[in-house]
Amino acid sequence: MQLRPTLLLPALIALIGLVSWTSSHSWGVFGGLLRAFTLGFFLIAFLWIGSRLLRRFLWRVSRRLAFSYFLFGLVPISLVLVLTLAATYIFGGYFIGHLYRDSLDDLSRDLEQGVSWNLAQLDAGRFPRTPDEMPFEIAYYKSDRRFAGSDLAPESWPDWLPRTPGMARSESRPIVAFEDGTLRLLLSARRGRYGVIAFSRGNLDTLVSRRSGIWTEHFRPRDRRAATVNVALFNRTYTLKLKRDGTPEEIRDFLQADVSEPGLLDRPYLVWVSTWQPFHDLGEPATDRGDFVYANLTASPRRMLEHLVSRSAEIDALAYLGFAALSFLIFDIYVLAALLALLMITGLSRAVNRLTDATHEMQQGNFGTRIEVRRSDQIGALQVSFNDMAANLEALVRQAARKEILEKDLSIAQELHQSLLPDHLGSPSGALQFATHFEPSSAIGGDYFDLLQLDDQRSLLVIADASGHGISAGLRMAMVKSALQVLTERRKSSLEIFEELQDLLRKGLGRTYRRSFVTATLGLIDAQSGTLELTNAGHPPTYLLRGGEVEEILLASSPLGALGTEFTQREVALEPGDVVVWLSDGLIEATDETEEDFGYDRLSHCLSEAPGTPEGVREHLLRAVRAHTGDRPPEDDQTLVVMAYRPSDSKEA
Repeated sequence: MQLRPTLLLPALIALIGLVSWTSSHSWGVFGGLLRAFTLGFFLIAFLWIGSRLLRRFLWRVSRRLAFSYFLFGLVPISLVLVLTLAATYIFGGYFIGHLYRDSLDDLSRDLEQGVSWNLAQLDAGRFPRTPDEMPFEIAYYKSDRRFAGSDLAPESWPDWLPRTPGMARSESRPIVAFEDGTLRLLLSARRGRYGVIAFSRGNLDTLVSRRSGIWTEHFRPRDRRAATVNVALFNRTYTLKLKRDGTPEEIRDFLQADVSEPGLLDRPYLVWVSTWQPFHDLGEPATDRGDFVYANLTASPRRMLEHLVSRSAEIDALAYLGFAALSFLIFDIYVLAALLALLMITGLSRAVNRLTDATHEMQQGNFGTRIEVRRSDQIGALQVSFNDMAANLEALVRQAARKEILEKDLSIAQELHQSLLPDHLGSPSGALQFATHFEPSSAIGGDYFDLLQLDDQRSLLVIADASGHGISAGLRMAMVKSALQVLTERRKSSLEIFEELQDLLRKGLGRTYRRSFVTATLGLIDAQSGTLELTNAGHPPTYLLRGGEVEEILLASSPLGALGTEFTQREVALEPGDVVVWLSDGLIEATDETEEDFGYDRLSHCLSEAPGTPEGVREHLLRAVRAHTGDRPPEDDQTLVVMAYRPSDSKEA
């Protein structure tokens, strides 16, 4: 049995991971790094295998549609439910926080009434007495000294309490830590020499819990009995308590005090943290504002509902009925949509399966396969189109076979023509730098360029253009290339080479290609002396770029293969930095939408603005030609050879 290649990678990763994991526990730091590396290997294997399985699972259209329905139909509902639960929890936390503060405000109002009444009694010359059933205790002060009231109050008037006449402001109603360790809400007032301090009776947690119906546990930031964590928010540090004083059983007993059978809604799921400011400690020195006191708040869903819903049974029943009706309506709509989606998925998957089976039959060569059309939608139209395609496929296959033979022959011709052109141009001395461009107008072009090395210093550059297009022009250029190589090896001069090519084209191809001819330019370059000998046979001018000036070297002559045999020569002394440009008439005769040629004037102007490097000249000229022609394809082959004379580069080399 052979393993599939697709399973070798995950199997190898799993084997490496298992060996390294079992042997790295006693290797110290290196073992930890190896285990981390192993986890990375396992993660890569898991993702790779998962992607392969997912693609295999989603290959069938029915599964892909079902999976798409799952993503668009079920996943958003789940996300909305999660978001709703999170929003409900946050809203519940804010709500019980408001209930907590409302309870403290109610207790503050009781204290305010007690302080006002007792202060009025002192002004009337009567010594008041606070009943034990009141939720607060009173301490009386005269000249800042306590002379009666609760012994829990301080002996002297605290420095952080207001000393001005009147009731304490609402923001100055602190929660105070007394010397017995309890936290109490405190309110004070002064009138003349007298002052009254009222503070909550007993445990503040119990008072607030009973008033709000929420299990409340206050704690101070400095309370070491509670496990706390510091949270920085808006340049302020808050200390949050993590461990409760009350056990879960005590919390449930409090929240289920009026429930005979504890249920799911009676469990303390909602936990929140609230703050109250200011907070003071009787044993601490006076401060300007005081610290925070924190409260852990715990509530059950039932207590939340008791605060939210109406107390009227009729109103509650009507609200529940409306909510149930709306829920049932939405559920019916969802079920109907799911059934419609299921029917559409089933019908579409069957039609696609028929198309798949018919396509498989055609792959096996059964071109008589037809699909029974039962649908009148786009899939049905596709099935009709498939049947029409199958009816004509046999004829198309025969035509494709003939076309393939022609394309194969054409491909061979293209490869042959491409082999005529050099991959790159360069001289052994390094003094000559080249940049070239060749773009045929058809599958096989009639242009040709090459650089033939005569010795270490002398090179012969040739650029030629055969009349016509296609295979005939390509064959003529192949003949010219072969003849040039032979004549160059015989050390023929440029004029002798043209004369030999003239005889070859006139005599060898005269019977078949009577009206064909070839234009060409030979450039004999001596890199050591810096001389350039140009020999032209009906080819476009050569351009010399020197110091920002452009010289057009026009050598009037007849093309090869024509009746005339006049070939002209000129010798040019190259200077360091000179750039020489050879090109075919396909660039000069490139036309725009109005059939206007690019022309010699635009060519000279463009070369005068070109950079001084071969690549720069080439790119600048090609951009100008493209800007002139736009999106029009070339009507003739376009060939460009740019040479820069850099003798300093050869010396450095």
